[in-house]
Amino acid sequence: MLLILAGKIISMGMLNKDQFDALLDKIIREASPAPIKEKTVRNQRTEMIRLFGLIKYVDGLAVPGNRLTLLSQSQDIPRFFKSFCKQFQFPGGFLKPDKASEMVRAGVKFKPAKHILQMLKIGESKYRHFAVSAAEVAHLVFNDKRVSVHREKPVDTLERIVSARNTGAEMDKTSDVIRYARDFINYMVEANLLHEFKGMYALNNGESKAIRAIIADKDFFDGYSEVIQPDSSWDKEEYRVMDERWAEWFADAVEDAVLETPTTALVQEDVHYPEQWKKIKEMLERRDPSARRGALKKIGDEGEQIAFEYERIAVAQIRKDLAHLVKNVSGQVSLGYDIISVNASEGRRKKYIEVKTTKKNYAPEVEIPFTISINEWSVAEQHEGDYFIYRVIITKEGVSIFAIRNPVLRQKEGHLIVEPIGFKVVYSVKSGAYLDLQLLYENLQKQN
Repeated sequence: MLLILAGKIISMGMLNKDQFDALLDKIIREASPAPIKEKTVRNQRTEMIRLFGLIKYVDGLAVPGNRLTLLSQSQDIPRFFKSFCKQFQFPGGFLKPDKASEMVRAGVKFKPAKHILQMLKIGESKYRHFAVSAAEVAHLVFNDKRVSVHREKPVDTLERIVSARNTGAEMDKTSDVIRYARDFINYMVEANLLHEFKGMYALNNGESKAIRAIIADKDFFDGYSEVIQPDSSWDKEEYRVMDERWAEWFADAVEDAVLETPTTALVQEDVHYPEQWKKIKEMLERRDPSARRGALKKIGDEGEQIAFEYERIAVAQIRKDLAHLVKNVSGQVSLGYDIISVNASEGRRKKYIEVKTTKKNYAPEVEIPFTISINEWSVAEQHEGDYFIYRVIITKEGVSIFAIRNPVLRQKEGHLIVEPIGFKVVYSVKSGAYLDLQLLYENLQKQN
């Protein structure tokens, strides 16, 4: 839903607020599997826009934020949530003015992700393994002024949690009481920062770079304290202007590669994970002995690595002498494809492969649309049946590659929808076929 929404919002361009709201309401209605009430539609729209910082306002126009644009381009859903968690703070523009005023007057200045991650990191160093429950986070972090107002050190919060456990302190676990804290730590799970097991939340140390970046972050939006008066009142126009400043600050929070989601971080070190998925992880971590100090061998992004490795093995299965012709060329500008290969069953006929990768926590229930550039589509038109799109989906459950041959023909047949947002491709099971990755798994097994 988030990826579909990102594509739709970006395709709208700049609109005035009323036009934007009306179109977004229409998108929400159409995306819902069952009819929903207008109040629910409005609530969803407000929550998505304000809570997640999807847009900003420039001269009265609604404009997609940089975080949303990056999501549409990278299709790295955990990265979107990492950016969201890193920026999220109290007080913030997602709150109603009276609640924000109450927090400003109380002196609240609190970034929950930073505090929680630092606390869990200290917990691991002291106790080796440490996890918290939603109720503990709600009562001893979110709703405790020692944390939100008095800036208690995470180590002290940790010790209070341990003490509460040792004394058997009762905590209200009612859903409404702990809902906000539970929702936020679940966003941290979506961000791949935390693992959840039986209601307990622990660090995902595969995301150590992102965790360090969030802990080190010192950026804080303090604008609301400028417009809230000592008597807790505020001028509506001043507050509206500050809301726009917040929206821009929150929506444009785009960090460098430190928040990108490593594929290996999506895979938990768990004996229950499939052996095949562990082999993929080993392949991505493989070191190139020819590189200085054994640097990680990088062949484009990780989706390209997986597609390249699959293609090389698949060609070798038919014509071992042709495997050396499979090359990753994604570093070359404007070719319109990432991998050049050969169709070994048709002699030395070339294959031009464009790789489109999405990373998310869980396997999608529907095919996720992706974007393709005008140049890539032009190259697809030029090469027709020799042009392939390899749709790589990477999740905690594993990896899949959906191959679409001759996407231009698939569009003419009605099996592919291409919308001119430069271009979004909506595909179905009739567009192509899933590749049998057993060849890849078996080859990796032999290497080990």
